[in-house]
Amino acid sequence: MAKPIGETPTLYGADALEVLKKMNEPPTEEEIEFAKKIKSQRNVPF
Repeated sequence: MAKPIGETPTLYGADALEVLKKMNEPPTEEEIEFAKKIKSQRNVPF
């Protein structure tokens, strides 16, 4: 049986700023290739 997913913690201060900064950066070539690999393994059109 699967375990329930817990709540996502709320980030404050420097941690929150770091997440926002990362979200605004364009993806790296490595991240793009990883996303392509994942999408090719699924049968769901995106």
